[in-house]
Amino acid sequence: MNESEKYKPGIIILDKPAGMTSFQACDAVRKKLGAEKAGHAGTLDPAVTGVLVIALNKATKIFPLLNKLPKKYQGTAHLHKKISEKELKQEIKKFMGKIIQLPPRRSRVKRQERTREIYEFKLLKKQNKSFTYLVYCEAGTYIRKLIHDLGEKAGGAHMTSLKRIEQGPFLEKESIKLNDLEEKDIISMEKIIKRLKVPILRVSDEQAEALKNGSPIKVTNQYKEDERIAIFHNKKIIVLANQENSFLKPKRVI
Repeated sequence: MNESEKYKPGIIILDKPAGMTSFQACDAVRKKLGAEKAGHAGTLDPAVTGVLVIALNKATKIFPLLNKLPKKYQGTAHLHKKISEKELKQEIKKFMGKIIQLPPRRSRVKRQERTREIYEFKLLKKQNKSFTYLVYCEAGTYIRKLIHDLGEKAGGAHMTSLKRIEQGPFLEKESIKLNDLEEKDIISMEKIIKRLKVPILRVSDEQAEALKNGSPIKVTNQYKEDERIAIFHNKKIIVLANQENSFLKPKRVI
C-alpha cells in the first residue's frame, strides 16, 4: 500500500463482533488498513454486535454529521415473570415517543436524567418468558436500560442479546466483517455526505482559500439554523460550515 492509500480518508461500516469493545474494533480496523488514525461514531458494548461506523484519517473531522444519527436495534430479552403477549405489548407502547432515561452506573456520561425519543418499539416474537424486539430510537438511547425500565412495569426483565441493524442511512446488509475487510470497502467522505443529505455548496478557488484559512464567505443561500453545510471544491469536501446571518463560517477544515 503506497503513502496516499495508507492515509486515505473515508468511512467503514463494520459488523462489530461480540467480545470486542468499540475501541478495540476501531483499532483493529485502523491496523488492518494501515490508517494513521481512526474513530467510531456510536459506542457498542462488548457483547453487542452490528453496525459500527468507523472514520479513518481526515474523515474523523466529519463526526459532527455522524454522532447524532438515529439507530435501529434488534434484540432479545428475558422476563422475570409470566405475562401475556397482550400485556407485554401494552407495556411496550408506554415507552413510545419521548422518554426519560437515567444512564446506567457503568456509562461514561454524567448520571443525570435526560430525554430521548423512541420512534418505534415493537414486539417481534414472544415465547414463554423470552421475547424478541425491534427498537428505532434517537442517538444516545440506552437499550439495556430501556429493557430494564420496561421490566420495572412488567415484573422484571433483562436484555440477553442486541444487534444494531441501522445507524442513519448505514445498514446491516452493507456492513463488513473484520476478517473480510479490505481497502476497497472504504467509502469516500463525498459519498457519505451525499448519503446523509447534508447541504452542499460548491465554491470557487478564492472562496476555498478563504474558508481553509478560517475566514467566512458571504452567501445568498439560506440554511437552517445550526445546520452543517459541506463545502466542496474541485469535487472534494474541504470544510464543514455554519451560516451566521449572510455569512458561512468554517467550523471544521477537512
